[in-house]
Amino acid sequence: MDIFLARQPVFDRDLKVIAYELLYRSNLENNANNIDCPNKATMDVLVNAFTEIGLEKITCGLPALVNVTEDILLEGHLPKGLHTLLIPELLETISVTPELIKEIELLTNLGYRYALDDFIYSDQWVPLIPSCIFLKLDVKMLGVLGVRKQLEKLKFITEVRGKLLAEKVESYKEFELYRALGFDFFQGYFLCRPQVLSGEGVSASGEIILSLLSELSNDDFDIDRVQRIIYQDPRLSYKLLRVVNSASFGLSRTIKSIADTIVILGANELRRWVGMLALSSVDNKPNELLVTAIVRARMCERVAEQLERRNCSTYFTAGLLSLLDALLNRPITTIVEQMPLSAELEMALVSGGGDVGQVLRSVKAYERGKFEEVELVELAELDACVLKDIYLESITWADSIKQCLKDAPE
Repeated sequence: MDIFLARQPVFDRDLKVIAYELLYRSNLENNANNIDCPNKATMDVLVNAFTEIGLEKITCGLPALVNVTEDILLEGHLPKGLHTLLIPELLETISVTPELIKEIELLTNLGYRYALDDFIYSDQWVPLIPSCIFLKLDVKMLGVLGVRKQLEKLKFITEVRGKLLAEKVESYKEFELYRALGFDFFQGYFLCRPQVLSGEGVSASGEIILSLLSELSNDDFDIDRVQRIIYQDPRLSYKLLRVVNSASFGLSRTIKSIADTIVILGANELRRWVGMLALSSVDNKPNELLVTAIVRARMCERVAEQLERRNCSTYFTAGLLSLLDALLNRPITTIVEQMPLSAELEMALVSGGGDVGQVLRSVKAYERGKFEEVELVELAELDACVLKDIYLESITWADSIKQCLKDAPE
């Protein structure tokens, strides 16, 4: 059976990921507005996530939000033993009847937390507000004025505090606006759309990162120059030594120098690890942004392998660098001007052109659950389960990399 799942993180006010929403799609061409049977969609997500795939592979141990229909609630089809892993989202189409309130009370008594999705105030929702964990407002649909009107209606309900979730936040500026308005949690693609501050320069560590990534982007990079650049940032040197000496490499001896590390890793692994470590050194950026870049990079590489492309490491590099604008708070065009990239990589990052760019665009669409926008024709030749496995393997791989990065402190 073909399985299509994607995830979207839920952030708190400090941009820490506290949960993921699981997104249902039936095939590569389907979208969220074209679901024939909501009940089946919900059950498919639950079955696929908890039995076919394993939720821990998707959310790395964090809770999962899943849309739940009125029928599933009233008929008692929601599994009763998943309260630590599952947060049901009550759809806006639900009618709040005494029977439904009773079912919700049974779930909360079992330890379940729930969210009210696409919330627009009406008196029927008042009984459910005190026990919900998230009150989700679609800020894109409501607009700022509409959001303010909703908050005005909610201001006398004390149980709202600590529950407001702004979904479909499209920019960092919007994130700051809704955080100032009192929202506690956030969903959206704002992390991939950075706040551009005119006149802001790149910090010293940022300059090192750009120099290093520029050097590594070339297939025939100068190893001595890479070593000299790494030496400029003691944090990077320390982290690289910690990583190569970790148990995952299984080396019989301890590596004590950057020079030895470069030789042990080899060109491709060096490019991969130094790139990730360099990006992890960027200050004041949420960890999830780096994880997104690593998942994207790995998926680009694995898709390229399946399509039997040459130089698959170039696809990995494209995915990894595709979030540099968000990491460095600069337009990608400005960043690319400072990096002597190959024409293929530059085209992929700036305009999404070329084969590398096409793979990158398709991977971006897949990771957001917009399967209808996966445009690379050859991807259709891959078995749907292969794509699903690539996505899940990329998440698992990125999570293991994240653990390595955690083991290499500042």
